Amino acid sequence: MGNLGGGEILVILLIGLIVLGPKRLPEASKQVGKTIRQVRQTSRNFQAELEAAIEDPSIEEAARQKGREMLENEKSFHGDESKPSEDLSIESEVAKDEDASHE
Repeated sequence: MGNLGGGEILVILLIGLIVLGPKRLPEASKQVGKTIRQVRQTSRNFQAELEAAIEDPSIEEAARQKGREMLENEKSFHGDESKPSEDLSIESEVAKDEDASHE
């Protein structure tokens, strides 16, 4: 959306002038501008909330705990208790990688 050159904008304005006429074009342009500003603001707010949720350590720890519980439930359901040390070592490697990426 932000990669419009001068020629493309001129073509859009000419089409708008032909379709809307000279009296309604300024009003329509203002409305389009307001709508674009609202969409950008909503996008920024959503992105900020998402980043805040991702960076919240309590949410991250709760998600990790839920993942551990799910793994334990799956193991007990399938009766596969033969490889617990291997699964824990993989989980600890993933945790170390994630912690290193946050630093």
